[in-house]
Amino acid sequence: MLTQLIESFTWYRYSKKALARLENPRCAGKFDPAASDERGVRLVTAEAGFAEDGNKVRIEWLVDRDDGIIVDARFSAFGQTALLIAADIGCELCISKNYDQARRLTTELMDKALRDKGDQPAFPKETLPHLQLVIEALHDAADHCNDLPLSVAYVAPPVPSDQMAIEGNGYPGWLELPYQQKIAVIEQVLDDDVRPYISLDAGGVNVLKLEDNTRLLIGYTGTCTSCYSSVGTTLSYIQQVLRAKVHPDLNVIPDL
Repeated sequence: MLTQLIESFTWYRYSKKALARLENPRCAGKFDPAASDERGVRLVTAEAGFAEDGNKVRIEWLVDRDDGIIVDARFSAFGQTALLIAADIGCELCISKNYDQARRLTTELMDKALRDKGDQPAFPKETLPHLQLVIEALHDAADHCNDLPLSVAYVAPPVPSDQMAIEGNGYPGWLELPYQQKIAVIEQVLDDDVRPYISLDAGGVNVLKLEDNTRLLIGYTGTCTSCYSSVGTTLSYIQQVLRAKVHPDLNVIPDL
């Protein structure tokens, strides 16, 4: 009870990125069924919640019939602020993934995608049921695609394009930090910008050793251990993110 009294009003506990989504959603709307047929993609619709209860969300995907890739996604929703924000980021995170990857989307990943800072949630904790409602709709949409084949060649991780540019010299004062603090900085970047995304493919990555401030040895876990992208697209993504956020001279070397 005391915690509730001293906490600020819910509206003030959304992240700035989340509120920006509310003002300018990127995935709001519907698809034209006739246009979808002309493009040769499957229009998938799924709903969760009830308007009578105050919250309802409708998800629409355009899915490639040959490899199960979600080429575009839209939503319409009636209800609380959190539902609209979650539906928007949920749809965006699904685009360019296949339906099986979209099925593994979690409320934590949606929250992390909209955080202003790594350790501060984007959504107030009491809005979790609204995020779960979106997850329910996404799972339903994925279930409508189970008959579509999945391409074994699709391995590209979901890469946020705004995290790839190298600006300045990376983390301030990184070269002067003690070894353990350097590792902590790298671990934090991996937690924020890498692990949530490769986990959609049931993969993982661990830091093994840093040599001469430039050679970072990593180990893969899960599906990354048997995926050829672990020495290609995924490796390139990890290195670019670490160079942008830690130090531009870092070379990431997988222990295979």
